[in-house]
Amino acid sequence: MLLTTESVSFAADTDFEYKLKALYISRLPNFISWPESVKNKTFKICIDDTDKVAQQLKMLKIAEISGMQVEIIAPPADLSISHCNMLYISQGDVNSSLSNSPVLTLSSQSGFAEQGGMIEFYIDQSKVRMKTNLDAVNQSGIKLSSKLLRLLKIVKRPGEADD
Repeated sequence: MLLTTESVSFAADTDFEYKLKALYISRLPNFISWPESVKNKTFKICIDDTDKVAQQLKMLKIAEISGMQVEIIAPPADLSISHCNMLYISQGDVNSSLSNSPVLTLSSQSGFAEQGGMIEFYIDQSKVRMKTNLDAVNQSGIKLSSKLLRLLKIVKRPGEADD
């Protein structure tokens, strides 16, 4: 199934947290739809090479996602970042110029989703969980499947009212 490892505890293996996040990143695209305007020949996952999640992601040796060859690359420093399908932000703020781009932003930084990031990994009772900011996701044109939504805690930016 999607992310059945969601309830697995990683207390026994210090790298297990990073392996699990990498596994989530590799499986999330199966439950996400990008706008039709995104027609890439390769599926680009942009992530800092020095991040432990990136190292685990490369060890997974993912060949294909959604029928496209996978490239795991460092995030470009310029506006070509919009060529990424997924952007894992290791540190720093959410780039506001991405808010209307069909780039799925992910991070493990505390408060990432509340700041406008799309999916944040967090630890709850020694388990890796995920939360999302649906406003940020919807603004990008990306659609999350109902199966994925059931696993995500939905958050809003501070000061935003519930609908």
